[in-house]
Amino acid sequence: MSSHVYLLLTLAFYAVGALHVLLQALTRRRLLTSWTVTATLIGFALHTASLAQRWTEAGHFPAVGLHDVTSFLAWALVLVFLMTYTRTRVEALGLAVYPVAFALVLVSNMTPAAESDDPILRSYFLPIHATLAFLGYAALFVAFAMGLLYLVQERELKSRSPRRLYYILPSLERCDTIGGRSVEVGFAFLTLAIATGMLWSYRARGVYWTGDAKEWTALIAWVLYVALVLARHRTGWGGRRAALLGIAGFTAVVLTFVWVTAASGVASAAR
Repeated sequence: MSSHVYLLLTLAFYAVGALHVLLQALTRRRLLTSWTVTATLIGFALHTASLAQRWTEAGHFPAVGLHDVTSFLAWALVLVFLMTYTRTRVEALGLAVYPVAFALVLVSNMTPAAESDDPILRSYFLPIHATLAFLGYAALFVAFAMGLLYLVQERELKSRSPRRLYYILPSLERCDTIGGRSVEVGFAFLTLAIATGMLWSYRARGVYWTGDAKEWTALIAWVLYVALVLARHRTGWGGRRAALLGIAGFTAVVLTFVWVTAASGVASAAR
């Protein structure tokens, strides 16, 4: 089968997971049943097959262009989610992960694959660098999601009549702990991604820094999360402040990437 067929099947199974989690949330039932987990695992296996087939079709690691980037990011997000769920059994994280993974795969299915014969893409640095970067961003998204869950649960606890979310969300302490660990893991992956990216750039172009959108986004993200990690360890920041900073940091990363990409596109068009 072609990579596109695998990706369509992946979309179908992720859709099952997303719809099931949302329906379960509305009825206050357990969010992740055996059916949900099974659908997710099958979807993830098909997604892995899609990436492997796409690698063969493109002749290089599938991390170039919107089609490949959104697909690989969704794959990394689901992988980090499954690993986090295996360790923590926090089902509420699925409320954030499933819709985002589904949306990313949907965008990938609707976007044509980019073709490039640039020999730099055949470097062994590309799979290493891209995997580290996307796993880092996926872990930071988990921290972002746990920050949101913290704020929602905090509001539910302060209200006189807690709604259905109160019964399915983890405790504030659990949200804070998982969010903090996710930031540390994401920061470590991002640091390694930046280092391998600079080595790859130097080997291919003779310079460590080219100033494209991905490099600026990674650098800004790294600086933001340095501040967050230091705040948690040196000043004892946690709870609401850490949740807000984690949310703001990830939001700033996304907005920076969109802005830098758009600015680069305008500059290229002007030439």
